[in-house]
Amino acid sequence: MKLCIVIPHYDHVDQFTTMLPQLAQQNLPLLVVDDHSPAGSFARLETAVAANVPGATLIRLDFNQGKGRAVRVGLSAAREAGYTHSVQLDADGQHDLAEIPVLAAEAERYPGHIVCGQPIFDQDIPAVRYYARYITLALSRVESISTEIRDAMCGFRVYPLDQTLELCEGARLGSRMDFDTEILVRAIWAGMGLRFVPVHVAYPEMGVSHFRYLRDNLLISWMHTRLLVGMLTRLPFLMLRKWRTRRRA
Repeated sequence: MKLCIVIPHYDHVDQFTTMLPQLAQQNLPLLVVDDHSPAGSFARLETAVAANVPGATLIRLDFNQGKGRAVRVGLSAAREAGYTHSVQLDADGQHDLAEIPVLAAEAERYPGHIVCGQPIFDQDIPAVRYYARYITLALSRVESISTEIRDAMCGFRVYPLDQTLELCEGARLGSRMDFDTEILVRAIWAGMGLRFVPVHVAYPEMGVSHFRYLRDNLLISWMHTRLLVGMLTRLPFLMLRKWRTRRRA
């Protein structure tokens, strides 16, 4: 397994800069995909990355396209550079970077699976986010006809690049906040395995969210509508596969 780290970034330079020394300690190649942050923010990002992680790759999108698109650009660039797997994590400092080796070890054991962080939340998680996660989890289990998904929203994962990019190329996945959930449902439809590893997630008091309440909720609602329709069209196949799996067990 040849592993790197891919981080989508948009105007989180203050939080991201505090992560860079820890990222350097991971001794893994780093690819940062900036989703067209404001010019001043990007200039600071460029300086901080060069100073803390020499040799890191910094890609800037020509215009703002969303987190999902930034992740896909990063995964494609990673594969072109010869990597087989990529750690994805968020740029806002909510993930514990010391847990990267735990996810990487699970990916080593299950190289064809998407390895996902399953958050262990502290008391600082906002109530709205807490309940939204469980609603999304329930819907994603209905859409996938599976209880395999244990968390549908955590952005701390390891992707097998060939299988993941093949999945992305074969479907029109959401390009913004809807990406993280949709790719797991479609992975189950495609027969890809998922593995979940407990990880710690923190929400800093001064944290900045780029979630746009109206736009992103509409996108997520549309995603669930598409996935529910997609589930219904695949229902005979999914049920037959589930029945065969139970018989083999």
